[in-house]
Amino acid sequence: MFNLNQLIKLQNEVKNERETTVIVEGIKDKRVLEKIGFKNVIDISGKKIYQVAEMIGKEAIILTDFDYEGEKKASALTKLLQSRGVKINFLTRQKFKNLKIKKIEELSSLIKMEVDFNGKISSVYGKIFNRSRIFNRWSGRKTRHNWCNIRPD
Repeated sequence: MFNLNQLIKLQNEVKNERETTVIVEGIKDKRVLEKIGFKNVIDISGKKIYQVAEMIGKEAIILTDFDYEGEKKASALTKLLQSRGVKINFLTRQKFKNLKIKKIEELSSLIKMEVDFNGKISSVYGKIFNRSRIFNRWSGRKTRHNWCNIRPD
């Protein structure tokens, strides 16, 4: 199950790693991570692996998807970049993996939430989230309006 509190903590930690190069698989992943707060995001779609290696600085975070193909790409990138002396940040990848998502772009559906169940403003995007809608989206249930007992059709 997705945990919004983990995402909030992760977003706060991102502030320390804004200058670190982040490697993702596609343009959707890049857009989502830029909304979270990452600055230097490179998508590898359509690029050869050695071309990507030339664009990386001293440190990198590999955030390919967490499916079989994504793990394969992450492994190949890790070997290549470490052989070139690039420090790989595995901890951030593990924290994203702990969010229980398979693809980085799945975070985009959560960014669009605007009304918070508790009425609190989240520090993640400066927006108000509706935690009940997030939960119900993931569990497949219909969402109730918080101000009345009428279910939306």
